[in-house]
Amino acid sequence: MILSTNFPGKSEQLLPKEWWGKYEVVSEPKMPDKRDSVKTVKEFVTIESNRITWQGTDETKTYSLNDSLRYSVVNGQDRYLGLLMPEGLFAVFKVVRNAGSLELYSLSSDNDEIKKSDLAHYFSNVEKVKTSADEYYRVTIIEKKLDDYFKSDIPSKDATKLVPFR
Repeated sequence: MILSTNFPGKSEQLLPKEWWGKYEVVSEPKMPDKRDSVKTVKEFVTIESNRITWQGTDETKTYSLNDSLRYSVVNGQDRYLGLLMPEGLFAVFKVVRNAGSLELYSLSSDNDEIKKSDLAHYFSNVEKVKTSADEYYRVTIIEKKLDDYFKSDIPSKDATKLVPFR
């Protein structure tokens, strides 16, 4: 997992109107061979002007702009969401609109062999953090290198898709 000490761009006051609505969360299972053996759990997301509500099976979480949620547009076109994590760091997602759905691409990588030196090409203050429960990289985003990072082989190419729910 890769978490950031900062958030790219200037935080906007409203989420885009074309995003507003209810979505079903569709994500690829991490272990394809387990697809049929694990019962699928449906999750839903509701996006409003200033908050996102994520409804899972166990709990419902609401992220509000300028509190636990950030939204920005960088270079006039790239859209980012950031969720404030308990460590005071951001989980950052690039958001791409595709045929009415929203695709969320995480900074994080599926590659367990990722090295600090790989990340240092795109971020500053790269530090590997190990806690009793987790291991992750803490980075500071360099805005002008963020697009190149998402084009590289490092971040996961699997998106969490938000498909309009009717």
